[in-house]
Amino acid sequence: MIHVEIVKPNRKDIKPFIQLPFDIYKADKNWAPPSRFALTEALVGKNNEFLSRGIQRMFLAYDNETPVARVLAGVDLRNMVRQGEPSGFISLFETFENYEYARAVLDAAVRFIKEHGAKQIYGPLAPQYDLLNRGVLVDGFDGPPVLENAYNTPAVPQILEKYGFVKWRDYLAYDIQTDKIPLDRILPMSQRIRDRFGFRVENIDFSKSNLIRVAQDLSTVISEATPEESNSYLPTTEDLLQLFKRIKPWLKNESAVMAYAGRRPIGAVVGFLDSSPSMLGTDGRRNPLNWLRRLVKSRQTRSARCPIQYVVPEYQNKAVNTVLLAEAVKGAKKLGIQRIEGSLVDETNVVSVNNTLSAGGKLYRRYRVYRLAI
Repeated sequence: MIHVEIVKPNRKDIKPFIQLPFDIYKADKNWAPPSRFALTEALVGKNNEFLSRGIQRMFLAYDNETPVARVLAGVDLRNMVRQGEPSGFISLFETFENYEYARAVLDAAVRFIKEHGAKQIYGPLAPQYDLLNRGVLVDGFDGPPVLENAYNTPAVPQILEKYGFVKWRDYLAYDIQTDKIPLDRILPMSQRIRDRFGFRVENIDFSKSNLIRVAQDLSTVISEATPEESNSYLPTTEDLLQLFKRIKPWLKNESAVMAYAGRRPIGAVVGFLDSSPSMLGTDGRRNPLNWLRRLVKSRQTRSARCPIQYVVPEYQNKAVNTVLLAEAVKGAKKLGIQRIEGSLVDETNVVSVNNTLSAGGKLYRRYRVYRLAI
């Protein structure tokens, strides 16, 4: 018999909710488990600004005594300022490939969100303001995700669409081979471009004493470069600090660069090492064996992910992005990186799409955020 229970947001009661995808994907060689600790902190810790600005509830479906589907349902009160009404969202949706299991938790989510006055539901979204994870994978199921990108089987989007969710926005992932980028042609022109348009380029220093400045500058660039719209969130300084803390082992100064006009930050390209090789086949726990595996694999990784590629509008036609990308790739190659995933690129952001294509990116994966009218 299928029944749904509300999960209390504490470290003890949340364990079956955290465990479910480990059971679903235990035989899937492409699944890179998340950190149990990081996810638990996001859901029950005190520093999740995303969850602090709304109300949410976690639902876990059981078939008799066995957990079979889960979802976090929330109501975003921040959007009321812009829209005049709250919007709902779903996050962390996972299910065995059984529509009845999925429907049980989705029905519970919809009822909860409707009770709080929302008329639209968006998702799946990450359970925090995050540059690394949006939607579900809908195209490109041929390998593991790169650095915390979403992973699921083709059944998940099929189930959501059967329930009534429709496409709201796709986010794109591009495969970029570092040896295909003509650094020998770009770098000799780089200084002339900087002199002509009056900007300089610096490698980002991710040392602890400098992180606040880095987060402030990146937040400024992203905010200025991204049109604000309903149901899209721009990361604050604190959001970025939390991200850096979570992925600290994958931060490398060599593959991260910022452009400045005087003291004003005007652009950034940031590449992070890929964590997936060190997570494949693990149980997601913090223990000495997994720590050692991460240490070894991080030194061996040949792939990276670039989720940050932004230039403020008045500098977008002045080759700033080209110079930044060349400098970041030069540094990545020093680290032994042979392949970069450029993601997540909003399909409606023509500038970002064109910049990625001009860097030789080949579209190879697509992630989708859905919408449901209720």
